[in-house]
Parts: sequence; C-alpha cells; structure tokens
Amino acid sequence: MDTDDRAQPPQDTAAHPGPADPGPLMPAAVDVIDCTLRDGEQTPGVWFTVAEKVELATMLSEAGVLVLDAGFPASSGADVEALQGMRQAGIAAAVGATARPVQQDIAAARKAQADEVFLFMPTSDLRLRETLGITRDQAARIMRAGVDEVLGHGMGLNIVFEDATRASPEHMARLVDEVCLPGEVSRLILADSVGCAHPGSMRALVRTLAERLDPAIDICAHTHNDYGLATANTLAAVEGGARAITCTVNGIGERAGNADLAECLASLTHLHGVEHGVDATALPRLSRLVERISGIHMAATKPVTGGNVYRHESGLHVDSMLKDVRSYEVLPPSWVGAERGYVLGKHSGTSLVREVLRRTGTATDVDDDTARRLLDTVKSTVDGWDKSGHDAAHAAKERFVATALAGVSPDVVVAEYHRIAGAQS
Repeated sequence: MDTDDRAQPPQDTAAHPGPADPGPLMPAAVDVIDCTLRDGEQTPGVWFTVAEKVELATMLSEAGVLVLDAGFPASSGADVEALQGMRQAGIAAAVGATARPVQQDIAAARKAQADEVFLFMPTSDLRLRETLGITRDQAARIMRAGVDEVLGHGMGLNIVFEDATRASPEHMARLVDEVCLPGEVSRLILADSVGCAHPGSMRALVRTLAERLDPAIDICAHTHNDYGLATANTLAAVEGGARAITCTVNGIGERAGNADLAECLASLTHLHGVEHGVDATALPRLSRLVERISGIHMAATKPVTGGNVYRHESGLHVDSMLKDVRSYEVLPPSWVGAERGYVLGKHSGTSLVREVLRRTGTATDVDDDTARRLLDTVKSTVDGWDKSGHDAAHAAKERFVATALAGVSPDVVVAEYHRIAGAQS
C-alpha cells in the first residue's frame, strides 16, 4: 500500500542527523564517471547491443553523469560503432574510451571519436612480471609512449593505475613523476582491480599519491566489490581527497562487481554533503534499464533502488512510522522519486489495519476487538498461501542464468575449428 503521508510530521526533511564533518581533505564536489558501458558489460555473460549502449549513455548523460567510460574500442568493432553513435546522439557527457598504451588501441579510440581516453596499465609487480613479463622501467617507458600518442591525437587523458592497491608505492610515485604531468593528464585513476582494499588502506593510498601529484590533476577511485567494500572504499577515497569516482549502475562488473552508482551518490549526498550533479530521481529508471539489458537482476533489498527499500511490514515498525517516518527511515524515498509503502502480511499489526480502513475511507474509528479480528484474517490469508510461485520464479531464474548468462558454448569453437581445419587439409 503506497502512502500519501497526510497529517504526519514533515516528511523527508529531518530524517537524518545531517552530513558528518567533511574534514579538511574531502572535496565539496566530485566528478562522476560511469563505467557501466565498459566494466559493467565485462560482467561474465553480459553483452549490450549498440542501440542499448546508446540508450543507456543517453539516460546517464541526461541524469547528469559527467563522463562515460563507454567501451574498449580496440577489443570490439561494436564498441567503435557505439561510441560513434553516442557522439551522433549529441549527448552532453564526455565519451571516454578505455585503451592500453599501445598504438592500435589509441587509434581505435580515435576512430570511435572518443573525447577522452582511459589509458590503463598494470602497476603491481605481480601483474608486470607474471602476466606481462616486463620490468618497472619498461612499464614506465611504455606508459610514457602511450601518453604521448594520446596527446598527439588531441584527446583528453586519464591515467589508470591498474592493480594500484597491490602495487609498490615507490613505483607509483615514479609513474606520477613521469607520466602524470599537469596540462597533459586530467585524472589519475587508482584501480582496486581485485577488490582487496579496505577503507583505511584506500584512504591512505589516495593521501600518499595526492601529496606527490600536482593539484591540477584529480585523483579518482575505481573499486571492485570482492569483499563487499566497493562503495565504502570509494567513499574512503573521497574522504582522502579524491575528486572523482567511477561507478556502475547496479554495481555490475567483473566477479562481484563494482561500486554501485546509486549507493555512492546516496552516501555522498546524505552522509557526507558532497555535491555530484546527478539527478537522483533518475536512479530507479537507470537501475531497471540495466537490469533488463544485462540480465543481472537486483534483490528486493538492494540499497537505494531496491523494491523493498521504502516498504515496511513489521507491526512495531509500521506503528512507529505512522507516528513519525523518521522512526525507521533515514534515506527519504522522495530523493529518488519513490513512494513509501506499507505491506499487509504475516508480521503486520493492528495499526496498519486501522490505517488501511482510514485511507480507503471505510472506517475512521475501529475498536480493538474488530482490529484484532481483521488482523487475524490477514495472517490466516498469508498462512493459506502456497509457495509454488516462489519455486517457479527460482527455477526460471536458474534457467535464465544457465542459458542467457552462460556465454557461447565451447562446442561452437570446437565445431568451427574442425570446419577450418578440414577446409585447410
């Protein structure tokens, strides 16, 4: 049952004690970079069509997101087409392309008509040595060459320290000195690529590199959610002085996903008082769109945009909420354009029964005995329901994950190999 909250205390205006003291390093505002179109699409089994990418980019831009990490053009011709489509659609957000510091990647970003490049390279010794087989010196030279290539094409430049949370501080300090020069680089993005940071370590990393970095260059956090700390680590980075954040809608992304856009914005707004320029009422629509096109469906308890976030059933809670909504609600539903709701169910109390009768214009004065009898009817109705619908929905979800999110069958590769091998013999 949705509510209109008539004859209640002022709604959504004093439900929170107010933002905490921001501290000396926290910025007044941050740039929001959304990477749903790139990192979000890298979720195993997820893929977007060109039309879906342009639609999502348009909606993100209209919501006020400043920059889009919109794709990896060197890895996909469809990404080149999608980025070009975003430019043709005339979106206000800057369209960014992810690229390695190699000529072909940067050429692909230019072909895609990217405004900015997210130039990334591993910084940890593990990744440099074990997966790339190069030294720190070689890595620094490669990155510098990539920087020069991007600047030569006149595109904006963001440097991404991949695996920064497992990298040597000395190596990152050297890279800051050699490749993060004012007038060349807009942002330094510190990627917690495997989600191993915690808020204390992320805050310290940002502060350490900020002391080394020219203040004209913004530090940005890019976090993953392997320990469920992506949002917390993003906020810790802002507390440490980061002036930009990256997020994905619904937190989709590699493995356990990325920092969630809605969660980060709600916390920045209501807990820290930091401006971000994004229209929060667009967040539910963005969430539903990404659910549909990704196939990754959110739980009802998903913070900020979940279906149950602004609904209440427990009798004690509802009784308190009907007296003052601040009792059990700190994030106002109006912030995202939602309505508060009360649910008649197994855990309801007589207060909600009376409220239902009042709001439907059925009765305004109900005695205790009648209210209890009506509540018994509610509870017996719930007890009489079967749960076959739950079983069917769960089975459908399992089938969907096993098919739509499974990727291409290995049999396709094997069969094509045999066809090619046979044609060559």
